[in-house]
Amino acid sequence: MKLQQAIALAFWSLICVNGLHAQTLHAEGDKTIPLVEVNAPNVQHLWNRAYWHEENTGKTMQGEILSASFDFFELADALTTEEGIVWTLRVRVEDAPALCVYFESFHLPMGSSLTFQSEAGRFSSPYVEGPIDYTENNDHGRWVSGEVPGEELVMRYTQPADVVGAPELHVNGIGYFFRFLWLDGEYDLLAESYRGSDPCQVDVMCPEGDDWQCQRDAVVRLRVSQNGGIYLCSGAMVNNTSQDCKQLLLSSFHCADEVDDNGWSLLKVRYNYEYFECEGSSSFNSHVRTGVFYLTGSDDMFGNNINGSDFLLLEVEDPVFDSWTPFYAGWDVSGSNPSSGVGIHHPSGDRKKISTFTTTAANSSAYHPGAHWRVYWQETATNHGVTEGGSSGSPLFDQNQRIVGTLTGGASFCDSPNAPDYYGKMSYHWDGNNPISDEEKLYHFLDPLETGLEVLDGSYVTDLEVPCAEQTVCGAVEVEEEWLIENTWSIRPNPARDRAHVDWSGEVQAAELRFYDALGRPVAQFDVRQMAVPSADLTGLVPGLYYVTLETAAGATATRKLVIN
Repeated sequence: MKLQQAIALAFWSLICVNGLHAQTLHAEGDKTIPLVEVNAPNVQHLWNRAYWHEENTGKTMQGEILSASFDFFELADALTTEEGIVWTLRVRVEDAPALCVYFESFHLPMGSSLTFQSEAGRFSSPYVEGPIDYTENNDHGRWVSGEVPGEELVMRYTQPADVVGAPELHVNGIGYFFRFLWLDGEYDLLAESYRGSDPCQVDVMCPEGDDWQCQRDAVVRLRVSQNGGIYLCSGAMVNNTSQDCKQLLLSSFHCADEVDDNGWSLLKVRYNYEYFECEGSSSFNSHVRTGVFYLTGSDDMFGNNINGSDFLLLEVEDPVFDSWTPFYAGWDVSGSNPSSGVGIHHPSGDRKKISTFTTTAANSSAYHPGAHWRVYWQETATNHGVTEGGSSGSPLFDQNQRIVGTLTGGASFCDSPNAPDYYGKMSYHWDGNNPISDEEKLYHFLDPLETGLEVLDGSYVTDLEVPCAEQTVCGAVEVEEEWLIENTWSIRPNPARDRAHVDWSGEVQAAELRFYDALGRPVAQFDVRQMAVPSADLTGLVPGLYYVTLETAAGATATRKLVIN
């Protein structure tokens, strides 16, 4: 509509770039941001492809990678000032619920930044990813953005005048998302409600998750790009006998069996994707790493059949910061049947959920003789958690809070909650008869010291010489988080105007206050370790609803709501 109105006052320059249309509109005294238009896919064909994969390969399709090839700097508008240069370019795919951008040549000089933003005026406040900086650079030069809602996004690259070096931003694809977007509030153009996955699922922040807070911090959401499609799975960070906090990620092989050599660098790992509270509607502004190294896998997909235990082990490329509180989960490869436990997962890519079992898992040959556990879920106080597409690859924790399996598939749904699910056994991943060489079996990677251990506990990262060996850390955090949940701590006054204070009693040492807006975006943080009375200056925050997270020195967290007038 805006373009049609402007045609009467303007003339078009049109360039054809590999089947794309790059348009620049010159109006009287003003030049709008150049636009690259990419042809929209046939959405019904996407749904047909998604249904086929769900029935035949167990994959959960979220989107498609559209063909595109252009150099950002050749098409972008450049604005030069004394402070530096800003390049801006729009990308549009008609009727897209969300888009992302794939780069085959990506390099940002130190001091420069790149942002992705929703179309101006599309939402009450723009959705912004970034600023992205040089820390996302890698030798291979590939990178992909997150999902930006709407049919149009704005790419903006800023290079201050004192920055040295030449950027590279060559685009080789545009991701089109047609389902399972799960952004908060108005940004989720696909949500029928803000709840996300099927209604019987249990949020990990509900009481069922109270005893599994460390294990919760191990579970991640995966966005996998393969064979022209975009897919969702789950996984977990895992410990190894070196206890060096090596960034190992365990999932299921069928989640990524079509990923090519370049595709591993485009896999996105999302940490801390969960609601603030049980059955909430706003989630934490989670953290994302782009790119992994393939280490090993069961290589057991033949045709559309799984002929093994279905495991995948990856290493996250870039640093996973301690401040993200990653937990490196423990494991049990003894093969003992777990008597009870939980599965923690991202059903349909939604925020983290928890499903509980209280009946001993049985041996199963549903996929391959002796390679899987059969698990039945139990109804709990909140609801009857099950699994969905997107849960694949998620860990099964036993009664001792160690991983004993990874999800391959099953029949549990909200309308059939008593049907079983099947988890590839850790013991079979370890040294079972998967169609791989002995050197590719899991024990070579999780027991690099050749200790012969069958059981290893998990750990948060510590400042000890052996950073993932302090098994008491998890217990200490759980004790403090339980204390924060069971004891009333408050932020006052509430509503507040210019300043808020935090009150509590006991020996728990507060470290930081973090403020998030109603959409889960971080807006302020305060180090309160040196404050006699922990407080926060609110003068820079606009009126509205906020979530305030208190973090202790040991890493425990709890969240309260605050209204600012």
